Amino acid sequence: GTSAILRSAVALTGGLLMGIGARWAGGCTSGHGISGTLQLSLASWVAAICFFAGGIVIAGLLFGFPFI
Repeated sequence: GTSAILRSAVALTGGLLMGIGARWAGGCTSGHGISGTLQLSLASWVAAICFFAGGIVIAGLLFGFPFI
């Protein structure tokens, strides 16, 4: 939407949900993507690939798939 209040509320809600998810998972996406992959952890590589793939799919669903 174009409303600054709505956009702020959505950003705040998203940030809170990310914080809760990071707490439940015992880490965050940046930790897996940077630290884990540099240590050649297979689980971190799989997680990082899934993060990027999920982001691409969601961006495509939200904004259309112009790259296909």
